[in-house]
Amino acid sequence: MAQEKFGASERFACKVLGQNRSALRKGQPEVSLEEAQLRSDLRTIAGKYPAWGWRKARWHLLRQTAWVGVALNKKRVRRLWRVEGLTCKPKARKKRRTGPDAGAQKRLRAEYPMHVVSFDFQSDVTSCGRHIRFFNVIDEYTRTALAIIPRRSFTATDVVAALENIIAETGVVPTYVRSDNGPEFTAAALIGWCATAGVETAFIDPGSPWQNGFAESFNAQFRREQLTGEIMDTMAEAKYLADEWKGIYNHERPHGSLDGLTPSRCWERWSAENQLAIA
Repeated sequence: MAQEKFGASERFACKVLGQNRSALRKGQPEVSLEEAQLRSDLRTIAGKYPAWGWRKARWHLLRQTAWVGVALNKKRVRRLWRVEGLTCKPKARKKRRTGPDAGAQKRLRAEYPMHVVSFDFQSDVTSCGRHIRFFNVIDEYTRTALAIIPRRSFTATDVVAALENIIAETGVVPTYVRSDNGPEFTAAALIGWCATAGVETAFIDPGSPWQNGFAESFNAQFRREQLTGEIMDTMAEAKYLADEWKGIYNHERPHGSLDGLTPSRCWERWSAENQLAIA
């Protein structure tokens, strides 16, 4: 620009701007067809899933037949992700919260699908300013989103009905249910249903949301990837958006703790490897 607009020589322009003349003359390297296609696919993924980073994009590509057997190592995908200007802001590292009795007893850990089911409420508002609550239910072992139900308000009876629908869909009764001590979860209707269905409760300590970490993490992802970027006008729209993201989360979104598998694929793999135990 200094040469074209002000008529400066190359030597003078580079001296004033502190630019090396050899760097100015260096041409751009040729891009192969494979790399051009990879860049295009990365841009497509970033456009479809704006909240994803390069790791999830790489796992997503590895599941596509066009990239099977192609060297898609972490360094290469990360470099091209940055070259295309698709860098996401790094997440802040959080310290594990521990209390004075941390480690006093072993925390309940899921060992198979539907062993431990966690649920929690998440709040938002529609465009008119009215309150809306999402009842989120997940399976801790496979990270599967079992339900995302939006309503203006919930009662213990509504929670019981949602859990019964989940049992009818999966055909499996959970062994434990984990939740906080909200009035909808400690009411007699839910406690009585658990006793009748043979489901154990695993309430977290009051004021200790980190003990329900799977549900809290799910809520954070749901807000970051869906609620933050959408404006909901009606309850019907809220239900549509919830069902849409639930399908993406279960069948398309790679999960880091599952080695890049989707929750549905993880459940299918476990079922295939444990057919005798299931029978």
